[in-house]
Amino acid sequence: MSNTDSSTQEIISEENDQDNTQEMKEEDDEGNSQEINEEDDQGKTQDQEIKEEQDGQEKLAATEEDAKKIYNMFRENNDVSEIILTGEAGSGKTWVAMQILDSDLVTDDEKKEEMQAEDSVKKILGLGSLKDPHNLKYVKFLITRRSKDGDSSQGVKRVELGPLPENEAIRLLQKNVDRKVKNSYSQEFKQLSEAIQKKKFLPAEILMLAGNLNYIAENQSEDLEMEIAFKAAIDDLKQLLRYTYDKEPANCLINCFWHSWHFLHKHGGVHYNELITNWIMEGHLKPIKEIDKAYQKGHHILMQLIDCHMLKMQEDNVVVLEGATLNMNEYCRRGNIGRADPGLASVLKDYDPRVLEGIRPADGMMKTLCSDNKEEMISSLLVDGGRLCREVHETFFGGKHNLNLLSIFDGRLKSPDELSISKMEKLLALILRGAYLLKEIKQIAKLNALTVLEISGSTFLKEIPDQLFHDVSKLRSLKLSALGITSLPKSFSELIELRRLILSKCSSLEQLPKVDKFTKLEVIDLSECTSLVKIQEKSFKSLEKLQVIDFSHTKIEKLPIVKTLQHLEILLLKGCSDLVGMRSLKYVSTLKVLDLSGAKNIKEIMYDSFEGTSNLKELDLSETLIQFLPSDIRNLQKLRLRDCSLLRELPDLKGSDKLEELDLSGCTSLKKLPNLSALQKLKFLYLQNCSSLESLPDLKSLTKLEQLDPSGTRLWSEDVEKSLKDHIPRLIILKGKLSP
Repeated sequence: MSNTDSSTQEIISEENDQDNTQEMKEEDDEGNSQEINEEDDQGKTQDQEIKEEQDGQEKLAATEEDAKKIYNMFRENNDVSEIILTGEAGSGKTWVAMQILDSDLVTDDEKKEEMQAEDSVKKILGLGSLKDPHNLKYVKFLITRRSKDGDSSQGVKRVELGPLPENEAIRLLQKNVDRKVKNSYSQEFKQLSEAIQKKKFLPAEILMLAGNLNYIAENQSEDLEMEIAFKAAIDDLKQLLRYTYDKEPANCLINCFWHSWHFLHKHGGVHYNELITNWIMEGHLKPIKEIDKAYQKGHHILMQLIDCHMLKMQEDNVVVLEGATLNMNEYCRRGNIGRADPGLASVLKDYDPRVLEGIRPADGMMKTLCSDNKEEMISSLLVDGGRLCREVHETFFGGKHNLNLLSIFDGRLKSPDELSISKMEKLLALILRGAYLLKEIKQIAKLNALTVLEISGSTFLKEIPDQLFHDVSKLRSLKLSALGITSLPKSFSELIELRRLILSKCSSLEQLPKVDKFTKLEVIDLSECTSLVKIQEKSFKSLEKLQVIDFSHTKIEKLPIVKTLQHLEILLLKGCSDLVGMRSLKYVSTLKVLDLSGAKNIKEIMYDSFEGTSNLKELDLSETLIQFLPSDIRNLQKLRLRDCSLLRELPDLKGSDKLEELDLSGCTSLKKLPNLSALQKLKFLYLQNCSSLESLPDLKSLTKLEQLDPSGTRLWSEDVEKSLKDHIPRLIILKGKLSP
């Protein structure tokens, strides 16, 4: 890399590249409304000026100035042959490496003419064959990694990237927050800048903060939303992200991000076309009437996520997670219910990572196609019913014998035989979604390599052939949704490779065969099987890998024993009106979400039911007949007790300092509330129709409270409202139906 030798090269090794931070935007923002205090801007704090630590590792940050210093280590010191650049995800390692590489490329361009001239002279003198063996000693390496461990031998220099200096953090924020946002909310932006000076931020965190503020500003419906967003950002980046996602719970962008978070966290970077295809297959871009429009929607969402600095695009159009998002599931609630993992796309990727490689939009479809453009070489194909109507099925599918994946949306098929499916011996995944005319599926038995099978929306399909699952026993993901079946064949028990079993909305299904041999199962979903009365197993002890159980809106009376499941995160029993008791969850330490809402026969929760469940984030006991709550509930973020008409009192909530939502609406027997002053993170308090409440606790200390609904109570007055507004000026009071 030295200017003194034209042959010097730089080789950048990007270990764990998916975790490296976002390349910083360099666009000039001439409209900055907020002036940066430039005093002492050239200097760092005394601690930051300390270059050499006891471990020999130099402390720098991802700034232009420090990038030049690292570059000069190569350029001015011939004894340094290798620099190991370390730092946590989001610290700016990739950006620094690219800055250095760009500097070297400029040098190479300047030297190119000199080298060409030198070669011409050599040719004239007949010296063109001479070698320059000493050049190799000028080859230098820049390695990026998160770990601080590394080679400490001679010629190796280690540099650790840490948080940005205060002035650089504010400068980066200035550059990336839209001018309109800064001008319209100048006071809030000033407060945010002041807050940043008091904390330490990595570059990726600043970029994510700016991106989310821009997104909220673009999609807000009123100024109050932006004010709340700035308030959250001033408190913490995590709070801003929580606000962004809680604001739009059904947002397609949010669903796509959480799928990406799970998928990329597990599998690393993928081409953006493959990621968008995953979103389509998982149903995050529905309704899919036309593949072209679904793809366009997916591409738009991808660009939004990149602008928000949640995802980043690397070379060769590979999408990876932004480093600062890696731990988001710890503080974003939607991360706790990210049911796309292990999703269909993830199961496929585990089995064969090449299935979707090279997929791209083409003529109303998504398909992979080799360079020779031969139809028989297509390995993956997604097509919608509208596009398929323009084709003669036998002709269209007849030559596609090498398909690994076939996905048809809203196709007018009566039988898979119309797809020449018996010839597709290499097929790994078959998705027939919205196949509303489908009546029989016996030809699927010939697909012995099948790993993923989905059939949904086929209400005319009344029966599964007896031997079907014997012939496709390699299945890892099975989804049979909204079918007309009343039972499953005996061969169902042979699906011992299953990771993902979804039998949702099969309203005539009365019984589930035994699943105790499905030891690799991670997700079981029987939701809305409204005729399902019984689960065969008394215990799920053998299903050690189970993460998600969803038996919502079934008629089961008992839940199998689950207390031995050490990977269970989500347990959904919503609307199980025949459920007469709740199994002990004692020491199910991984449980994050429990939903028993609408289980109207649940009268009691055992006093020690939640002992050892310190990771429980969401608890919903709405519309149950409970009178009391266990006292050992801790660490909840959301507690919903809506329409628990027999609930008489709440336990002491001092240990619930992380609680953000408390919904007591319709608790008509509740006479008093405990002291709530410990709930310093509480944002939403709903007391609608708590008609027996005799008094309110002091709420003035709940400075983060955003919404309060006292409608239907007798405890409200203008004086109470004024007093609260004086202490919590941004509080929204929902008082449409206040009692006199």
